[in-house]
Formats: sequence, structure tokens, C-alpha cells
Amino acid sequence: MKSIVLLIATIVGFSSCASNRLISQPALGTTGIVIEADQKAEHKWGQVTFPAGLYQPEAKDDRGIYYASPSRVHTGCITKGGREHGGLYVANKTGYQYLWIGQPGYQLQQAPSTILGQWGVETPLLYVLKERIRFRHASRH
Repeated sequence: MKSIVLLIATIVGFSSCASNRLISQPALGTTGIVIEADQKAEHKWGQVTFPAGLYQPEAKDDRGIYYASPSRVHTGCITKGGREHGGLYVANKTGYQYLWIGQPGYQLQQAPSTILGQWGVETPLLYVLKERIRFRHASRH
């Protein structure tokens, strides 16, 4: 009985850490976006440089798409050499843009084998950008 109570408490504890925004794989055929030249943008906590290149859709939620940078984004932070896995999040309805940092693609690959499944995938950190990044949608091949 004690182990059942402990198991239930553990599951509740993990689920409280899970995001209320369910992250999933982008739909097949979702095109990437292209940033033609390196671009800098400011957010509440600092500045970020988005490298030029093709940003592939790594994940989505009900509000937008997480486009992964072709190389690490330069955040200027002192950890990880100031470079993080992340990219540009674009909201579906409003077009708002955010810097995102995290590992949603890796977590989605691991989700089927975890006790919480998709609910255990953490939402990447989002930082609203003060200015828009110029991009175009990639052509389909």
C-alpha cells in the first residue's frame, strides 16, 4: 500500500511539472523558414543572434511552431559558451515571434518510452522578441 501511495505521489508531482501546452511533432509537410542573414533581436533578458540559414520545424503546440536554428543561437549567456539549442517560435494567429531554448525534438523522441508520455515533454523556454526577425517560408522540394 505504501508503494502505491508513493507511486501516485510521484506521478502527480511529475505531472505538475509538465506544461499545460502539449508539445507534439509538426505535421508532415510543414515547411521550414529561411533567415537570409544573421539577425540580432532583443528580449526582456538580453539579446540574441539568429544565424542565417534554413530553420526546420522541430515541434509545435496549439499556438505555434518551434523552428530550430541550423546552428546554435547566440544568447551571450555565460553558460554553454553563450550558445544554445533553440530557434524562432512563430505564433499561428498573431505572428508574434519568440526566441525558444530547449530540446523539444529530443524529448518528443523519448516521450513514448516514459511514464508520462507526451505530457512529460517540457515546454521550451520562450522569450518574446522586441523586434521581428525577417524570414521567408522555404520552398517545398
